[in-house]
Amino acid sequence: MAPRAAESSPAKAAARRRWPGMATILRAAGSGKFSRRQQKIACQTHITFVIYAFIVPVLSKLARRISRMGLSLARHAAVISGLASALLLAVLASLLLAGLEQHRRSEAREMTQAFALRLVERFGESLGAVYMLANTVDRQSGSVRQFEERAGELLRDFPLVRALELAPGGVITYVHPLRGNELAVGHDLLVDKARSREVHLAISRRQMAVAGPMELRQGGLAVVARYPLFLAPVAGREQFWGLAIGVVDFPALLRTAGDADFERLGYRYQICWVPAGEADCRTVLGDPELALAEAEALKVGSSHADWRLAVQRRAGWLAAGELGLAAFLVLLGGILGGWLVGRLVADKWCQASDGDPLAASLD
Repeated sequence: MAPRAAESSPAKAAARRRWPGMATILRAAGSGKFSRRQQKIACQTHITFVIYAFIVPVLSKLARRISRMGLSLARHAAVISGLASALLLAVLASLLLAGLEQHRRSEAREMTQAFALRLVERFGESLGAVYMLANTVDRQSGSVRQFEERAGELLRDFPLVRALELAPGGVITYVHPLRGNELAVGHDLLVDKARSREVHLAISRRQMAVAGPMELRQGGLAVVARYPLFLAPVAGREQFWGLAIGVVDFPALLRTAGDADFERLGYRYQICWVPAGEADCRTVLGDPELALAEAEALKVGSSHADWRLAVQRRAGWLAAGELGLAAFLVLLGGILGGWLVGRLVADKWCQASDGDPLAASLD
């Protein structure tokens, strides 16, 4: 037995040179030589090699010993080999499925980020109409000049804006177009509890505040941008005049950003809005049954808005058919592995029992 042990040392040393240990891989990964994907592949390769290098030889030795003990134990060898084969295939299948899920999540994340970028850009462009509308108010006298004419021009230049309004003292008085928006006229934003928080926030910060997406009094889902206007200082003090308001059609905004791609590529999504001063996100559009815990979530917003977008594959990150196929292959591999080893052990035992000189070489 001593010569065998001596001969195995060079073989083990050669194996170590060909297959670096986990410590070597981690040192190379930590030095920046590998990307994250390369690190993951290296670790998976190392795990697979460990399984082959240590489990398979042990099973081979066990099978040889069982073959000497008798044919009745061939069944035990088959069971052990089948379980080991199934375990090996299960590990490999789990690694492959995990990689597939990560790849699909990465694709969804990239798609969501591109959509969010387009959404913010289109929305930011639409806010320009509100700033331009503010120029219709004379900051000295507070009078409104050519509102209808100027608002009509702005709606043509900014097609996502469905209405423009002026609210002197916080009461909506000027609306264009008036048709379809009659219910908005006379609405006191400073008194309405559902609107007053964003309005007071805009006034106190002296900057635009965005609310929504939300259902409007006159109907429809829209984002409302309110820009506070102040008259020129008198005796060193500014006087609040009112608000310039833009109503952005949210479904149209989503269409221009490309929300149809989600449906076309087999995704479902959900959008929620975090109102000013609140922590909860109000779902305003999308699939209400979407499992947020399993979805890819992204914060969509700018200095004016705080939206959240969650995306998930309709069939799940791993389809039921894919999981079923993996389970079937693991089971099939275990059965075949056990059958082959059991057949091999039985044949060797039969040869040994017949006095075959080849069987003696197993000793």
